[in-house]
Amino acid sequence: MFLKSSKIFSDKSGTNSLSIITEGIDFVGEINTEGDIHLDGNMRGTIKAHEVVIGPNGNFDGEIVSEVLKISGLIKGKFTIRNLFVNKDGLLQGKAKYEVIVVESGGKIQGELGLQKQSKTASKAQKENKDNTSDSK
Repeated sequence: MFLKSSKIFSDKSGTNSLSIITEGIDFVGEINTEGDIHLDGNMRGTIKAHEVVIGPNGNFDGEIVSEVLKISGLIKGKFTIRNLFVNKDGLLQGKAKYEVIVVESGGKIQGELGLQKQSKTASKAQKENKDNTSDSK
């Protein structure tokens, strides 16, 4: 009852929810959500979500498509991400396409990295920002 009324599992707009695969759970399959996923267990398959967090005990093998991917555990496979964060204990193995990447000291990447084509709105915003900063000089 407490958790149903709590806003801990939704964002400020109330549209994103959080799903947790805890340590000790082995999951094989596909997850499609507009919400967020936190993985501390083992999963093989596909995740399509807004934000995916691979916890320190998380182990993922498959494909992830998301806006944000934060890695503190081990992931293998193919990843299409807008914002990629590899924390100090994280290991990414495979192919990743991203727009923004942050790798903490100690974070490891084994495989191929490539820039994802930016969306038209992001490219337009960057161009406008560049034009505005050059106008102010």
